[in-house]
Amino acid sequence: MPRRSMGVLIASVLVVTAAGAPASAEPGLPTGKTVVYVAKDGKEGATGTESDPFATVEQARDALAGRTSARRPGVVYIREGVYQTSRTIRLSGAEHSHVTYAAHPGEQVEFAGVTTLDPGDFRKLGDVPDEAKWSSKARVPDAVAGQVYVYDLGAAGIPAGVIMKNGFNWKPQPFAPELITDDATQTLAQYPNGAEKLDSAAITVKEAPKGARDYFSDKTEDGTTMPYEDMLKLPGPVYTTVDATLKEHSTTWAPPEGGSGEIDNTVHETDGWLSGYFGNNYANDRVRIASVDPGEAELRTTYPTMYAATDKWTSFVAQNVLSELDTEGEYYIDRWKDAGTLYYYPPGGTVEGKEISLTSFDAPFFQLENVRGVTLEGLKLNGTTGTAVRLLDAESCTVDGLEILNASMDAVAIGEANDAITAVAEYRTSRGGHRNKVINSRLHDLGGGGVFTAGGDRDSLERGDHVVEHNEIYDFSKLATYTPAGYMYGVGNTFRYNHVHDAPHMAIQIMGNDMEISHNRFERLVTHASDQGVIYAGRDYTYLNNVVAYNLFKDIGADGNQAVYMDDGMSGMVVRHNVFDNVQHGLFFQAGHSNVASDNVFKDVTYLGHDKLYHEDDLPVPNSKVVVERFNDMLKPGDGSGFTNTRENIEKWYRRYGKQYPNIRDWYVPSKANGELCTSIDADECTEAYVWTDPDSLYVPSHNVLTRSVSIATGGFAYTDDADGLSVKTFNPDFDSYNVKKDSAAAFAFDPATGKFDARATPLNSAEGFGPKWVREWNRTFTLDGIGPR
Repeated sequence: MPRRSMGVLIASVLVVTAAGAPASAEPGLPTGKTVVYVAKDGKEGATGTESDPFATVEQARDALAGRTSARRPGVVYIREGVYQTSRTIRLSGAEHSHVTYAAHPGEQVEFAGVTTLDPGDFRKLGDVPDEAKWSSKARVPDAVAGQVYVYDLGAAGIPAGVIMKNGFNWKPQPFAPELITDDATQTLAQYPNGAEKLDSAAITVKEAPKGARDYFSDKTEDGTTMPYEDMLKLPGPVYTTVDATLKEHSTTWAPPEGGSGEIDNTVHETDGWLSGYFGNNYANDRVRIASVDPGEAELRTTYPTMYAATDKWTSFVAQNVLSELDTEGEYYIDRWKDAGTLYYYPPGGTVEGKEISLTSFDAPFFQLENVRGVTLEGLKLNGTTGTAVRLLDAESCTVDGLEILNASMDAVAIGEANDAITAVAEYRTSRGGHRNKVINSRLHDLGGGGVFTAGGDRDSLERGDHVVEHNEIYDFSKLATYTPAGYMYGVGNTFRYNHVHDAPHMAIQIMGNDMEISHNRFERLVTHASDQGVIYAGRDYTYLNNVVAYNLFKDIGADGNQAVYMDDGMSGMVVRHNVFDNVQHGLFFQAGHSNVASDNVFKDVTYLGHDKLYHEDDLPVPNSKVVVERFNDMLKPGDGSGFTNTRENIEKWYRRYGKQYPNIRDWYVPSKANGELCTSIDADECTEAYVWTDPDSLYVPSHNVLTRSVSIATGGFAYTDDADGLSVKTFNPDFDSYNVKKDSAAAFAFDPATGKFDARATPLNSAEGFGPKWVREWNRTFTLDGIGPR
């Protein structure tokens, strides 16, 4: 650019008064800031003023590069309109720090990773010519053919995407494009329809090869993990269809077994999948349908399942099957031989008057890397097959007032995880930065989770201090399980004053220390899972001081689920001053130490909670390799490599938690003098007392507390019945103390609408362990009016 033009640009960007002081570019906008504008009618070579706006955010970014600071921040005001997105807006380094990217006050700004499909460009199926790219049309059911519309994506240059292997503990991959009509995600053609699933009454396991989980380091004899690409080559399960209707449907779901190798796509599906639960009831998976043997009523699959398939847990659908496109709202994209054609059965049987789009963007809208003080404010981000906003090594950045929808993965990711899978001890998070916030935002219709929050260093207990607050997060985990509204990973991060609702799986997963989960409304969650929790944590005895307080858990899925799940040695959880309303199990204590649940109200809860002890198993205990390696990773002296920590970090750990957990220095892994784990009971080193009785043994659930529970029409704590009569109470005699019970809220003078007690009328005033002071403190600190987003 000629020097003269650059001078004009700099002058316009700085927007200075005659006296040289920064000024607002418009009355009513902030002063003391460097302000530029972006608009739909902006032009290349613009100066960035209100009357001559830039055409793109990147132009505004580059104009401000190196010219902002904490004392003179920049503002990029984006004028109203829909900005079609085809690439990530990258903000990196000090030169792009201290800038706010905001919708202009009072205006609506949307970044669209979706491609609008003009209803006028759809054709009725009957009008499609007999050409090779439409040869799959013969598979459309005759009963609905007159109401099916088609769209030539390839001719329009719209990517058709690809369906990839995804699921629990598989490395997340971008999902295939999704069809969206009137802001509602449509359904990939499937069988059966709606919420129905195929179970063992319809389809049974004929061959169940080992799952990929059997090849992780904690399961193999030599302690190594199979390379990931080799895992993907493992064989998939083989199924036998036993339901007559399913047999009839499934004959065309894949080419015939033992065929010529040539696929007749006028008859057979070319990319059908089974998607759902295979080897357990809490972690989803998907396998591709490889072939069908109608004579033997068999379905063969490619790709392994993570857990070996069993009839007990079979609960899935056949998906991406054009021959099952028989219900309003279903669609199918034919990718066979690059056809790039879309088939759609629209609601009401017509596309007229509808806003229809396809997610065509496969990357973040914004990536903030090594920046400080950057804010995204008031924007709508609509449609990506990946994650919508990513922050890496960012400091003090804020996502404020965004609406993020139709992202196939997470809405916001702060930091990243390594390639190790979460079930193995080597799992690490990194690049989280510090003091980043996601606030006042609405995150919904997500294939993955809400906010991936990784911050802080577990070896040194350095805090991340990220905050997720005053958000509404709903309709998430639509494509994957273990993708919560809040991933709380690392040390010292906060999730508070959020409303999290309507999702099939968990709301919070904790993998770290000193997390605060407070003042949230959790409603209608884990609705399509079992053996799961709204808040889930586990597999590490050193995840200490995670506080769950002042939350409402309401209308939680009842199929063996709990509100707070402390799994596999989870220790040091503090669960206090919460209301549990219409939950099957309030709390799950499993083999951990020093978990304290106090001062909670349980209303219409089937079981206040239950326990599970390692004592019901022989040595080695389940998942012992992972929990021991993670324990050593924090508390075994060494140079910090392998599964060790430095003595400096260990001492810092003891100082941090020594007062709260006085016995922590004495915790031990039952081992022989030579360091080998105890694998059986003997009369010498691995004695019964040393392994199963001593309260400092990791395998003994000691120092657990459950006290001052208000039980309204609630069942008691359900102790384990398969550990030879032992229970958590065996090792904690005062467990479940001061549990007062009444049959109704009125009997306690408790108002479920406000979460408060009538201080004059409640019998808690005279109940042992409670009293007037307790009631006053509850009413002062807990109110349903004060939780959830403002």
